[in-house]
Amino acid sequence: MSEASHSSGPGPFESLGRKIDERPEVKAAEKALRHAQEQLEKARAQYQEIRSQAADNLSDARDKNAGDLVATVLDLVRKYPAPGVLIALVGGWFVGKIFRR
Repeated sequence: MSEASHSSGPGPFESLGRKIDERPEVKAAEKALRHAQEQLEKARAQYQEIRSQAADNLSDARDKNAGDLVATVLDLVRKYPAPGVLIALVGGWFVGKIFRR
């Protein structure tokens, strides 16, 4: 290559790129992208934690007998009565739909 093709200053594309990078819309989009990436990483970490807990709970449930499971469910219903009643209503409705025929 010749010496003339190597200039010491920025080329036209570099200076155009810098001008574009300085626009408020581009800066706002870059900030939004960074925020979305941070939120995605938090969601991934939370997913991994919940998945691990669910796997542990499933393993524990497999080791229990029916009496232990009933006792655990009753404890949860005593602790959280409203969701327990709601789950029972929905479950009863589904069982009724299944056995109605």
